[in-house]
Amino acid sequence: MTQSGQQAVPFQALPPEAPLAMPVQDLHAMPDMEGRARTPSTSPATIGLRRFLVIGSALALTAFGAWRTHKVLDANGTSILGVVMLVLFVALFLWIALAFTSSLAGFVSLITRGGLGLGITRSGPLPTLHSRTALLLPTYNEPPHRVMAGLKAIYTSLCETGQVDAFDVFILSDTTNPDVWVEEEAAFLALRAQTGGEKRIFF
Repeated sequence: MTQSGQQAVPFQALPPEAPLAMPVQDLHAMPDMEGRARTPSTSPATIGLRRFLVIGSALALTAFGAWRTHKVLDANGTSILGVVMLVLFVALFLWIALAFTSSLAGFVSLITRGGLGLGITRSGPLPTLHSRTALLLPTYNEPPHRVMAGLKAIYTSLCETGQVDAFDVFILSDTTNPDVWVEEEAAFLALRAQTGGEKRIFF
């Protein structure tokens, strides 16, 4: 009890519960797509072409590699062992080729447009957000002050965009060391006090 006779209210480390409606659904029926866009509004107009180039290039590399591997394995004729090894080669090489072409496409986007390929320009205004986003920061027996310093920098950047209300930050602690756990809670409360993020930063 406080001096005024009122009971002290503990701080809220989690947001209030907001359960969503869970209507009964028929899992055998197709989902209702009315009013739901199949392609996000932020997708580039050429997203189909980009996917074709990335996936098509990966398939072309895999086909070339499979052809050359077939020449090596079955130089004297087709064999069962050669077919088995070729199938395994294709299955494994395809993932490597897809990762390579995807990384190459990202590198090209980075050097040509600075990695801003979603209709965002450095000099223009940021797009208006119409949905909320949760940022999750996991930590496990890490120095709390270093973790909170990084989170403070992220939160400050969000505030500078003017759209911080569209974000909720959750610190997910799996810490097992009691001393670190106590330090985490103290650093969390200090971070809230410094940023004024009582309604957006949770632990």
